Amino acid sequence: MIRVAITDDHLLIINGIQELLAPLAHIQITDAYMNAAETRAGLARAVPDVLLLDINLPDGDGIQLCRELTKAYPDLKVLALTTYNQTALVKNFMRQGASGFLLKNTSLAELQEAIETVYGGEQYLQGEIREALLRSSLGAPAPHVHFRPKLTRREKEVLQLIVDELTTQEIADKLFLSPKTIETHRLNLLQKLGVRNTAGLVKTALHHGLLED
Repeated sequence: MIRVAITDDHLLIINGIQELLAPLAHIQITDAYMNAAETRAGLARAVPDVLLLDINLPDGDGIQLCRELTKAYPDLKVLALTTYNQTALVKNFMRQGASGFLLKNTSLAELQEAIETVYGGEQYLQGEIREALLRSSLGAPAPHVHFRPKLTRREKEVLQLIVDELTTQEIADKLFLSPKTIETHRLNLLQKLGVRNTAGLVKTALHHGLLED
């Protein structure tokens, strides 16, 4: 029996995955969580074999949570679950300990294959993602994919001030936060947007309209 838990802040997604997997006798959904805090608390009680983890959570970053959980629970297999296949994001998530990467449009057959593959100790990338990574490695342009990561209100505020060219200290003073807190938000933004520096943050924010309502 493969024990699977789900972390996603959309109940429809959770219910949909549960319904997909219900007919499979050898895969059991043991728990479902809607945010990072619930996930931490749940895994402290019982660790599943596989965790289907959404990248964007209302109280944290799925990439950071993946790194935290795979360090705390070395036997846990994390399957990233998302709606977009930016190659930088895929690579970043896999570097943080994920065993696989799935899009939310996955079929039952592919979801089953992914769970069984990572449970067996191997990595799994959905076909569309493998193609995107191959195109990237060959220098070919990737097909357009909707990219609008879910940013918290505070992250949007920090990002806007970064775009406005304020320093860390200036942002901290303006938002009445510590510079360390601002740097934490900056790191979260770098990971969510799959970029390496402030220039990348600004370029991505403007190109994808991340500061628009």
